[in-house]
Amino acid sequence: MYDFKKYVLDIALKQVNEHTDITVKVEQHKTGRTITGFSFSFKQKKSAAKPTKNTEINLEELALKMTVAQRHLFANKLCRLPELGKYSQGTEGFDQFAIRIAEMLQDVDKFKELYPYLKKVGYM
Repeated sequence: MYDFKKYVLDIALKQVNEHTDITVKVEQHKTGRTITGFSFSFKQKKSAAKPTKNTEINLEELALKMTVAQRHLFANKLCRLPELGKYSQGTEGFDQFAIRIAEMLQDVDKFKELYPYLKKVGYM
């Protein structure tokens, strides 16, 4: 039983305590000299407030950093989204609509408006 505890149980407990957000304690039950069972108790570790990186995304900075190639790539993806149909004009085709969206992405206010859709098609 000593080898089981040393090579299996203690190692497993150490790994669980070290690599997860729970703490495990083990208690062995004996009848006379014989170990008849184990009880495990689990506790949730108190989560320390992890230092968050600048979670607030600066949309103005993203709009200014977007290259011409990126604008056209994402405009082509955006023009095919049904949600952006409200931005199309008349009988405009996908190509004309994509060009207009690329121009809209140059404007910071329009970029902020389109940002949720950009995330949907894979931008950031």
